[in-house]
This record gives sequence, structure tokens and C-alpha cells, in this order.
Amino acid sequence: MSGITMGSRTATLALMVFLTIIGLFAAVQIPFLGAIMLSFAGLPAFIILLAWGGTWFLIYSFATVFLTGLMGNLSLAFFLIPLLLVPAAVLSATVKLNYSPMKAIAVTLFVSTLFSSICWAFALKLEANADKEVLSVENHFSKQVSLIEAKIEKMEKNGELTAENAQAVKESVRQTFDFMIKLVPVTFIFIWHLISLAIIYIYSRKLAPRFSLKLVPLPSFPMWRFDYNFIWLFIGGWALFYVAGGSNFAYASTLKIAGANMIAISKIIYFIAGFSLLFFMFDKYKISKLSRVSFSLLALIFTQAIVWFGIIDIWADFRTPKSAITSSGSGDSDES
Repeated sequence: MSGITMGSRTATLALMVFLTIIGLFAAVQIPFLGAIMLSFAGLPAFIILLAWGGTWFLIYSFATVFLTGLMGNLSLAFFLIPLLLVPAAVLSATVKLNYSPMKAIAVTLFVSTLFSSICWAFALKLEANADKEVLSVENHFSKQVSLIEAKIEKMEKNGELTAENAQAVKESVRQTFDFMIKLVPVTFIFIWHLISLAIIYIYSRKLAPRFSLKLVPLPSFPMWRFDYNFIWLFIGGWALFYVAGGSNFAYASTLKIAGANMIAISKIIYFIAGFSLLFFMFDKYKISKLSRVSFSLLALIFTQAIVWFGIIDIWADFRTPKSAITSSGSGDSDES
């Protein structure tokens, strides 16, 4: 019986390695669709570690990295570690520690983003063509700025904009693109891991019964809430970007980049929180489907308002009934 189990696991492992490699190479050939497939490629690593243990996970990891490198893509084999293997290991550890699904994903998200960013920086120093890759990103943004400025100048010549307004628009465009350059690659790595971990957890729950696993489901979207302490990421980012980054300190430019990424990441978090709160309001006030679609589209346009909606909820706590807050407060005062 054990031989059958061993043979079955080996065959399943081989299939998972094959599917992972397909997802990896699809990500290279078809960037958008491939990125989604790469997220699904993280499923086997997470399930193997959670269901079969560390030994099988190491075999799977070695086989996947080795075959990817053998097929001629050494850089992809290297990035397989931070993109798939480390997130799977951290997520499985948090699940085994009985973290709630939201906390497990949050911890894994930040550990994976930090580790992936360090690996990216390390890879830039090792690869001979790293400077060209970074320069191409900067050149792309620079060309976009030049094209927009040319259109603004044309509008100025046609009398559609005054000289003062044209200059103000140009300055705004330069500041926007300068901010966006600072988000490469950390914030984009964060976004990728956010999508990837959500896919891994949601679809692992569907596959869990086949591997005799039990995973706690994510709460319904209207009840998604994030830890209060995330507000310090937002506050710290503003301090680094606008205060430390604007000083004459030796590492001011580095601090400004760190601040820009902290602001962007925290805004993503609070946009999700605000959007979740919006859906809670839909349910609470029984908003019709058509109105939900309309309000959701408006929310996608007025993203900054939704971000502040999510931040204000930290203190306003819209989802907790006022009676519960009152009773909790009186209970605390009685205890003290």
C-alpha cells in the first residue's frame, strides 16, 4: 500500500513540476496571461508543502529549478525561488500556525515582497546587462513625458492653454512620472504577490479535499479588514517621501524611493479596504445591482476617495454596530 502511495505521489509530483514549468514559460511568452498562469504555478508548491511535508517540497523545488535552468533560462530559474517557492513556504507556515486567512496572506505578502525586492536588487548587480534593463525603464518613462509635453505645447500654441497653465501641467506630469519610476520594481512586485497569493489560497481551498487538507475560507469581501498597524506604513511613507526625501541628508534619494513605495503599497491596501467597506454598505442598505455597478465604476474613478474611506474606517469602524461599540466601551470601563 505504501508503494502505491509513493508511486502515486511521485507521479503527481512529476505532473505538478510539469505544470509549473509550463506556467513559468507562459509568463515569459505572454506577459499578462502568463502572469496569471504563473500565479497558478504556485499552487503545487503550497499544496505539496502543506499536505506532504518538507521533503517532498524540497524534491519539487529542486526539480523545478533544475529543469527550468536546464531549458536555458537561468534567470527565470533564479527568480522561481522568490516568486513561487518562498511565498509557498511562508504561507504554509502561517497556515500551520493557525493564522486567520487574512493575517496569513498579509504576513506572506510582506515577507515575499521584501525577499523578492532584495533578490531583484541582487540580480541587478550580478547580471552584466542589468544597467540596460533599468535604463530601458527610465527611457520608456522619459519618452512618454516628452510625448505628453509635446501635446501640451501644441495645445498652448493653439490657444487651448495659457503659458502658466501649460507649465503647471508639464510640472504635474513630470512629478507623476518621477513618482512612478520610484515604484519600479517594489510596488509592482507587491501587486503581483497580492494577486498571486489570493489565487493560490482561493484555489488551494478547492483542491484541499483531494489532499485531505482543511483550509479556513476567506471572509466574504464586504468583511475584509486589515490590521490597525498598517496605518504606520502610510504615515511612515509620507514622512520618508516628503520630509526625509526632501532634505539634504546623504541618503535622501533612497529614503524618498522607500517612502514612495510605502505610500503606494499602503494606498493599495486601503483602496481594497475602502472598496470592501463600499460593498458592506451595499449589503447593509440593500442597494440594487444596477446601483452597485454604477457606484463601483465611480469608485474606480475616484480612487483617492475610496482610499480615504478605508483609512477613516480604522477609527470610525463603520462595520461594528454602535450598540456593540458602546457595550464594549462600558465593559472596559467597568473592568478598569
